[in-house]
Amino acid sequence: MNDLIAKLKDGNEAAFKEVMGMYKKPIYNYLSMLLGNRQLAEELTQDTFVRVYFKAHTLKTDQPQACKAWIYSIATNLARSEFRKTKLKKIFSLSDLNESQVSYHPDVEGKLLAEQLLALVPEKWRVPLVMKEMDNFTFEEIARVLNKPVGTVKSLVFRGKDHLKKQCLAPKGASHV
Repeated sequence: MNDLIAKLKDGNEAAFKEVMGMYKKPIYNYLSMLLGNRQLAEELTQDTFVRVYFKAHTLKTDQPQACKAWIYSIATNLARSEFRKTKLKKIFSLSDLNESQVSYHPDVEGKLLAEQLLALVPEKWRVPLVMKEMDNFTFEEIARVLNKPVGTVKSLVFRGKDHLKKQCLAPKGASHV
């Protein structure tokens, strides 16, 4: 794997395709859960790998975990830019789906509900929460991606979970903000 990263840094197209093959789906899923918008997640996934291709030479290590953290950092930064640009606070309603969509994809309702609930979590907690709970990152990996101390990451994940729990337990009709 270290050899693959070294080749990627040297601009080897086959190495880039292999790295993209390894991380494209996880990055797309991460961005999809983070943004709650599959089309935007697809666009930002493409943007992520364009940056990986053109910036691979700046990667300072040949370690696979550092490369993974670097790729997720790029995706996270693109998502944060998108949050700032559009002030993304959109909540999807299950009533917007027609029944044929739900009946053909039984997991759509659960995924949309997760996206809806995650949209209630402020970005500063949502990013580490999605990384920890959806993408199974360790606290150390999240700390590397976000460039924050491990203790801070643990606190952010805890606060995100706590906020989510409070939103789920809030009485119907109560404010979610």
